[in-house]
Amino acid sequence: MAFLYSAGRFGFRVIAGLTGWEVRGRERVPETGPLIVAGNHQSYWDPPLIGSAMERELHFLAKAELFSPAPFGAVLRAVHCIPIRRGMADLSGMTKAIAVLQRREGLLVFPEGTRSQDGELKAARPGIGMLAVHGDAMILPCSIIGSNRPGRWMLRRSRVRVWFGQARHWKDYLEPESDLAPGRALYQAVGDAVMREIAVLRTGQMTSASRGAA
Repeated sequence: MAFLYSAGRFGFRVIAGLTGWEVRGRERVPETGPLIVAGNHQSYWDPPLIGSAMERELHFLAKAELFSPAPFGAVLRAVHCIPIRRGMADLSGMTKAIAVLQRREGLLVFPEGTRSQDGELKAARPGIGMLAVHGDAMILPCSIIGSNRPGRWMLRRSRVRVWFGQARHWKDYLEPESDLAPGRALYQAVGDAVMREIAVLRTGQMTSASRGAA
């Protein structure tokens, strides 16, 4: 494991631990094999928090603009970030992401494709389905809440919750009679099914948060 990645994960675990974060389902993370961790996206804090919540090393998709200037880009690459251009079909970025899965490694993907400004779940884009199909990957749903209010959770006025669901092969997210021909319809169906799993986790988190506040 790269030293910078390991050190960064340790640092975020210390910070998150001091804030009283809650992680559930860590034992459900497959130790080996091609894996997509699919999470909702509320904040720039989501990638390091989700990555720090598990033992397994992950690769991350990050918008290409973050890789400039060059020294900053070098740091991002050192912690396994893959640049991807938004608003277009970035074949180079997607090819690199698929290569991660073909090496039987882990990849963090946000099915919504961008941060949710209001914190609510958005519809999936087909990208996660394409990655899962071409990388022949397991998909582990993950829901994170509270990360979009760092001023509160860093002062322990609220709590970040990271919950992992059950990892399943991408085919197991579909109905038995589904058409498995690669294409946008298949990729979208996988993405939609994953978002439904994330929604279930999120409902449980919200219920837990309400009880904790009572």
